[in-house]
Amino acid sequence: MASAMSIIEFIRDRARFYNCPVCGRSLKGCDVQVLSHEDERFHLQVTCAQCQVTFIVVLAIAGGAVEEIENTAIQAVEEPVAVAEPISVDEIIDLHLYLKTFQGTLKELIHQPDHSRG
Repeated sequence: MASAMSIIEFIRDRARFYNCPVCGRSLKGCDVQVLSHEDERFHLQVTCAQCQVTFIVVLAIAGGAVEEIENTAIQAVEEPVAVAEPISVDEIIDLHLYLKTFQGTLKELIHQPDHSRG
């Protein structure tokens, strides 16, 4: 069974690849606390370093991966990360209104021309 400390270190290391669900900025430097865990399921409290919002994450680690985390020295490896602006409320409303009137299949929806550009 993985120790809570190695899981926290692992989560903190990987947090830079994820964005806060509230402010949309990277979770790099977030505060992570283990609320509870049994076997491979962890309940974590995460606090965004940017906006200080706190939320709960349930992390289920596939069998065998826990031991890998335990036995592997975590190394910071710079990997390319796609940086994109968070989806705005206006974009979600536009999509909702568009889909409300759309008649067709998913395939037809995916192949629609993009009228927003131009």
